Amino acid sequence: MRTPLTLALLAALPLAAHAGEDRSWKATAEFGLAVASGNAESETLNGRLEFLREEDRWFYGVNAAALRAKADDALSANRYDLGLRLGYDFSARSYLAGSLRYEADDFAAFEHQLVAAAGFGHRFIDSERTALVGEIGPGLRRVQPIDALLGTPPVPTPVDAKTDTIVRGTLDYRHGFNASTTLSNRLLAESGGGSTFVQNDLGVSVQMSERLALKAGYQIRHTTDVPAGVERTDRLLTTNLVVGF
Repeated sequence: MRTPLTLALLAALPLAAHAGEDRSWKATAEFGLAVASGNAESETLNGRLEFLREEDRWFYGVNAAALRAKADDALSANRYDLGLRLGYDFSARSYLAGSLRYEADDFAAFEHQLVAAAGFGHRFIDSERTALVGEIGPGLRRVQPIDALLGTPPVPTPVDAKTDTIVRGTLDYRHGFNASTTLSNRLLAESGGGSTFVQNDLGVSVQMSERLALKAGYQIRHTTDVPAGVERTDRLLTTNLVVGF
């Protein structure tokens, strides 16, 4: 796994330890591993760490996620992302927030991208069992595209990074069916510079104990503007163990 991701996860471990002692922090860790052998050899590893803190009207968030897969000793997925979030509640239901997201992917239309955005958010539903929160605002996206194949025969040619103004929106939904089963869905959309990126994460978690849960997830990622040979849509189905701190 890439060194930057390893360093990021190691840097997050002290936060996890601190979250266990300081109850104003909420932390969760998700891990999933699938290994197949025989006629086909494959292994898939995914993980996510998330830290949330609320203090008076301020709230903070840090997250790190990774996906790595190999099939017959060939790398088939290698993606990681890091995120930071800071917000302020100016009323019981409305808030202002800023976010920073960095993502690197060996099998996407870009090598890496950095997105910085600010937005207005509103809690449309905020009850004990159900929550619906929307957020929208302007931002900047800097993307380093993958090398272009130019000439005859095609030769990989570096492409300059570009920075675009975007509109970023999120919609988060959560519903607790009972004390142990929860449905969640998060929709992220970033549009600007002739390209739109959409990611939807659907999950159902079942609590097994105070700190442990099982979670089934389905992720769809779609990018409208991609070079030849790159799929616009990626899908990921996961079953993870979730640990709360």
